[in-house]
Amino acid sequence: MIYNNSKLNELEIHKILSQNFDELAPIYFKFLSEWMNSSYEKFQDIEKYMIILYLINKDFEFYINNKIVENYDTFFLYDKSLELDQINIIEISKNLNIPKESVRRKIINLEKFGVLQKIGKKIYIDRSAYKLMQPKKTLQNISSLFAKILELCKKDELIVHSMKVDEISYNIKQNFTYCWYCFYNFIFALTNRWKNQVGDLEIFSVSMVIMLHSTVSSSYVVNGLNFSKWKKNKSNMETIGVNAMSISDITSIPRPTVVRKLNYLKKNKYIAVNKKKLYNLNLEDKALKETTKIQEKNIFSLSCFVYKILKQVKIN
Repeated sequence: MIYNNSKLNELEIHKILSQNFDELAPIYFKFLSEWMNSSYEKFQDIEKYMIILYLINKDFEFYINNKIVENYDTFFLYDKSLELDQINIIEISKNLNIPKESVRRKIINLEKFGVLQKIGKKIYIDRSAYKLMQPKKTLQNISSLFAKILELCKKDELIVHSMKVDEISYNIKQNFTYCWYCFYNFIFALTNRWKNQVGDLEIFSVSMVIMLHSTVSSSYVVNGLNFSKWKKNKSNMETIGVNAMSISDITSIPRPTVVRKLNYLKKNKYIAVNKKKLYNLNLEDKALKETTKIQEKNIFSLSCFVYKILKQVKIN
């Protein structure tokens, strides 16, 4: 892959993403939805999984600070464990937007689960935690998203050659510790925004299933899924959507919990339900305005993430 370095920058990538998001949306929301589903499945609590990722990211920080890049196979080859002098509850609470007492309680639960261990004054992230976070499906989904972005960059003559999904996956694996440090920071920022908006990450996970469905539905007229330009075609409203049981099966969240989350989203005008009890994206009023703002921030964060990875893995 050969870059025209005078043209490839964060602003140009942001422009590409914003102007072509209708093409990227199905891949982007599939990546986010499947990542959220996987996160819940680990501990039946997304916040617990986020805490583990935050602690493992300290390992990636060590590589970054020491200018070391380790590849995927080497990183997962050995029975890794991470030694920490202490776990800073206040830092985790601030950076993951979780109340301090909740962080403390979840860490105790993670100890019982066996992914954290205290030996003397030291705290260890058990090697089982590394196995839980091994990102096989996420790596594939990110590579698919990047392949589409590179295709669009080539179309706009920002690069000379695009790359196939397998090539991108290989390059990310070769630069794994750097790339995954950037990925986690992107995920932390994105999930914090949505959590601030809708209240908890399980609600966000449920909403992502509906969002993903909407991007492939012929009953939606989408202009890049930039929500300020978003419009709804209600002609087939009674025949489309996804039901609560399907959302529960997809997310692994129990159906009664899914129903509560759906009621919240419906009450706050993020979604609508038809006579067949199928749920659809139906942003209105304040929900549309707020979602537009978050979407714009997330697209900018995605642009920064994409640029950092492309800059790291480029071949001159």
